[in-house]
Amino acid sequence: MANRLTLLLSPAAIVAALCVLPLAGCADHVRTVSGMSPTGLFYEVSGAGEPVVLIHAFSLDRRMWEPQVTAFQNRFQVIRYDLRGHGKSIAPTEPYTGFDDLRALLDTLGIGRASLVGLSAGSELAINFAIAYPDRVARLVLAAPGLGGYAVPRFFWFLPVLDALADGDAERAARRWAETPIMALHSNVAATETVTSLVMDNARLWTYQRSEQPLSPPAIDRLAEITCPALVIVGDQDLPYIQDVARILDEDITGAELVTIPGAGHIVNLDTPVAFNDAVLAFLEQREQ
Repeated sequence: MANRLTLLLSPAAIVAALCVLPLAGCADHVRTVSGMSPTGLFYEVSGAGEPVVLIHAFSLDRRMWEPQVTAFQNRFQVIRYDLRGHGKSIAPTEPYTGFDDLRALLDTLGIGRASLVGLSAGSELAINFAIAYPDRVARLVLAAPGLGGYAVPRFFWFLPVLDALADGDAERAARRWAETPIMALHSNVAATETVTSLVMDNARLWTYQRSEQPLSPPAIDRLAEITCPALVIVGDQDLPYIQDVARILDEDITGAELVTIPGAGHIVNLDTPVAFNDAVLAFLEQREQ
């Protein structure tokens, strides 16, 4: 009967059912549904409550959020998905925008307004979405943030990745990328294997031509357009330019809060998951003023 229900209901109806259908004999069980959006994005939805969308970093996928799903799903409806070319989502074959992909996903799930939690490139996408679709964002959490229009410096440690790409070796490019300082964990080094495994699982993305289109004009010139509450999170061991981006967001987004987590590098949600979860949950659970 459950299989038949899944076939007959739309994704939006199934997600809505998560909030109201009891599960006999297992009151604490958290249901998860998965599917594919019209633009080919694989997604998973867990829990019930106000919707929170988790947007992963470049070269990882939705699985990087496991510690957050576990912590959040008893309080919120948690949506995580794979960006194009990552995880189980389709490869990019034509120009697209990540923020329009996210809009299509929310439309598919029947979600009008959600809080967004992004990390690195996921933060950049969340910022772009908040500018393009301001009425659809309740709150923003921008961790280890990227920012459209910011001039990222060149790093010598990226040269081995470029050498591998020049040789047409995507596997080696991914391996070298996993070894770079931006992917290093500083406090939870036991999770290094998890990060490396995710990077290697997504090695195919190094074979794609970049086809994602930027927001225009870029977000760095439009941060004043963001009016929803925003939390910026950065690790004190993250790269200096990421810390600079965090300061820009804190200064240019009206009312933004900045939290610096000691001992955390770029992948802050895995490096210091308890501190990260505490900061995010406290922010998401704030009452609207």
